[in-house]
Amino acid sequence: MNHSIAHAMLFCWILGGATALAQEFPFQHTVEVYRSDEDETIAFSLRLEQPFLAEEFEKSNYLRLRSSDPNAYLIYPKETKFHQKHAEFYGRLKGSGKVDVQLSYETVSENLDGSRRVQVREGTITLAIPDVPADRKSVGPRSIFEDWARQQNEHFARLLNYYPDESFFQYCLLQSKARYGVDPPAIPKRMPTQDNLEDGLYKLFTGSLAIQESLQRRTLSSSTSRGAYTRHVSEISPPRIRSLDYEDLLKQRLDKENDVSVQVHEISKLVPSDQYFLHFNSFASLGETVDLATQWGDDLVRLSKLTAQDNRLLAKLEEQLGISRSGMEQLFAQGVATEVAVTGSDPYLLDGTDVTVIIRVKDEQAFAKQLKGWVDEEHGRHPDLVQRDFNYRGHQVTARYTSDRLVSAFTTRHDDYYVFSNSHRAIRRIVDASLGEIDRLHDAADYRYISTLMPPSADAKSGYYFASDAFIRRIVAPAAKISQKRRVECFNNLVMQNNASLFFRLEYGRSPNSLSEMIEKRFIAADRITCPHGGAYAFDADSDTCTCSLHNRLRYLTPNAELSVLKVSADEAAEYERYKTRYQSFWQKVFDPVATRITVAPTMKLETCVLPMAGSTYDQDVRGMVDQNPQPIDVATIAPSAVASMVMVPGRKNTAQFLMAIPGVSDVVSEDPTLTDLEWLGDRVSLHFCDGEIVFEIDPTQLSPIQLPFVGEAPAMWQALAGGLILTANMPVYATIDVENDEKAERLLEQFSQRAFLKSGHVGPLPSKFDAYRLPNYRDHEMYVLSARLHAVALRLHIALVNDQLVLATKPEILREVIDASSNAPSQEPSQAQLMFRLNHQALDKLQDDVHLHWAEKSRLACHRNIISIYNFHQLYDAPIDQIATLSEAKYGIRYFCPEDGEYSFDEGSSQVVCSVHGNRESSRQNPGLNPNSSSAKFIESIDQIIVYLRYEQEAMIATVEIDRNETP
Repeated sequence: MNHSIAHAMLFCWILGGATALAQEFPFQHTVEVYRSDEDETIAFSLRLEQPFLAEEFEKSNYLRLRSSDPNAYLIYPKETKFHQKHAEFYGRLKGSGKVDVQLSYETVSENLDGSRRVQVREGTITLAIPDVPADRKSVGPRSIFEDWARQQNEHFARLLNYYPDESFFQYCLLQSKARYGVDPPAIPKRMPTQDNLEDGLYKLFTGSLAIQESLQRRTLSSSTSRGAYTRHVSEISPPRIRSLDYEDLLKQRLDKENDVSVQVHEISKLVPSDQYFLHFNSFASLGETVDLATQWGDDLVRLSKLTAQDNRLLAKLEEQLGISRSGMEQLFAQGVATEVAVTGSDPYLLDGTDVTVIIRVKDEQAFAKQLKGWVDEEHGRHPDLVQRDFNYRGHQVTARYTSDRLVSAFTTRHDDYYVFSNSHRAIRRIVDASLGEIDRLHDAADYRYISTLMPPSADAKSGYYFASDAFIRRIVAPAAKISQKRRVECFNNLVMQNNASLFFRLEYGRSPNSLSEMIEKRFIAADRITCPHGGAYAFDADSDTCTCSLHNRLRYLTPNAELSVLKVSADEAAEYERYKTRYQSFWQKVFDPVATRITVAPTMKLETCVLPMAGSTYDQDVRGMVDQNPQPIDVATIAPSAVASMVMVPGRKNTAQFLMAIPGVSDVVSEDPTLTDLEWLGDRVSLHFCDGEIVFEIDPTQLSPIQLPFVGEAPAMWQALAGGLILTANMPVYATIDVENDEKAERLLEQFSQRAFLKSGHVGPLPSKFDAYRLPNYRDHEMYVLSARLHAVALRLHIALVNDQLVLATKPEILREVIDASSNAPSQEPSQAQLMFRLNHQALDKLQDDVHLHWAEKSRLACHRNIISIYNFHQLYDAPIDQIATLSEAKYGIRYFCPEDGEYSFDEGSSQVVCSVHGNRESSRQNPGLNPNSSSAKFIESIDQIIVYLRYEQEAMIATVEIDRNETP
């Protein structure tokens, strides 16, 4: 059939269809509409049909349906093609009368010159919204609505392939059966096992938002009930934590050491013994430490969790407590205040916890004047602020609060101390401690004892942190753990309700008026959102967020200190028993009273004292790896190109085992009686990874236990060792072994080069060969080479005796570099330690681009996780991008940001949110390195090196972290 006849027949067929597109598109269309006034639902289907497969339809073609009329919306699919002779669109309608939608038909072909030719034809289709007769509940087949729901589910599932962590889309799919009666497709992201989810619920530092997706899926997918609370919490025993006899240890130490004294802080008389304690001699030092911790936390978490979300913790606490950081720093600088302490009952700062700030005031009049100014400003920002006074144990407490806890400030005075707390129960405990009504930290035996080992400093730039035995017992006890577990579950319920409100807005174009409206319209099921603590849920229409009468709202959750757990369910009791088993098998081997002395200076110093874990095999195992006597460890003579270093003092016996593991050494030693005893060896060994080009990259943040075929579980430690071996083959490495007799060491090297000549053997079925020879001297140092070959793989070690150390390097230039560094002046007071770990940023040269690229990749992935959430808020609220922060805080308690200082915007052409730096996951891009002005780049460039020293003493383990900071702007 020739083209003219085909086109003529096609034209006649289209005219016979009498469609609105008769002269615009070579196909016919059919519209059907379903309407149910009972469900307030109107859905339509648009079916396109080709008369036959003519040549024109064999070309690549794309169909898109859109609407500029808000009464036609949620049209799916966003783009489709003809399948055989048919194509379909589904959408929702609202209102009455007629609605116009625009159909575009795009054909893609080739021009004569081979270039791509795109032709787009557009036309309008008018959709009539039918009325429902009085004697009927609906018109049209309900299958249209169900098919529309399936198309929407498929659309969300496709988006989850790009953005697998988007909680809102997951919720829509999980609620599809209840809302539409349509089974959803599988969610692409794998759900964690019940054991992993339960473990996350009880972890100290997981964070509620981190496991919300998993809890949401469990809540909406399973039919398990919570069970009745029939068992009293007192019937559940806490973990068996064996403590040291601190009273006796303190007495022995004071009797034994004449120059030792108890040096506890006077301000600790106001702190309950079972709370953490952070003390600084200046508010500026406190602020600088918190800033550093926040920056480190954000950047390091981004590496492992790939998130770029701002909790604005410091801003939240300032507003809650009604104090100003800059104002406080000024008062300290003027001498009005002299000490600050921060204390609380648990570490759950991001979700909401009790925080109490205690200020020692020298000039009460000046301080009170400044405080009044802050209070007046707070009243101006919050017209609904309630202020009242009450008396507690002879202390007048001023309470200032709003119903949503954005302000929750309780203030009192005790002697020359001002106390600010965000919890009424917490401030009562402070008063109780000040009067001696409850155990106070000042009198705690473990605190008094550890202060003799790690005394605080009076320097203005110093701080002190202490976590007591009682504090650790408190946070792992059944009541505290189950309270936090219930709070996390309530957090999930609040997020689910907020997701339901977004789901509601997706269909109705407005937020719900109440929680009841969402339940009635099946956007959420009442039996799925039961507060485990007994709170009642509601929707705050003014703030567009869901609330709990007991736990409050996201970002401002009621502190656990104000929650009581009296009875628990059988399931909760069983969960806690499993947690206790996990804790006693691992965590109990790690946690003990901890004191940290903080020095805020260009070289930030954190000295941590950990008492010997009572009965801990972990403590015994680590001590068994090192010699009982620490040795001086000097970083001045380490090769300048060493990026990562580890120095260990294993003792002479373990050092000998390390030396004997080198191929051929055991043969030489056994044949020379003067070398056999190995008493000529020293106590230290070291391993250094140097700057160089790499091919394989090891990401330590991804190391976690995994299951391997034929092997079973591979612990993270095994993976780290395997990664170390890969790095050894991937970048220059050198190791050192201390010697105390240079003459014997030189004899070993000389005999080794003579006797290892072309020795051969087998390692399993593979042939092996060893060769050794001497190279020309370098700067009066004799240099040797050991060549080891296994089948076709060879390794050369370049060896020399340098400053009482046998040095073995994989590259000759590294050995020469070590020899050059041996002439450096030693440090005046090298640190005494048994272990040292060092990361030297200044050594980065060839690795610099790789490190920056790695960090930039993580930043891009973190940025992309935000894209779809920002898009959803933009579309659902028609809100400018710069206003989405307020919405995201209300719905999820966080704000989104690009780590590379990129700006998010909505691209009208593609109808997508994009980042100016990273694009989005459908059009991904990034710079070859970090933006020098970004927080990540500033974080990396601000650090010259990080050194960790570990020293065991008879009474404790001392870990010292030194962070050399580059403060050059």
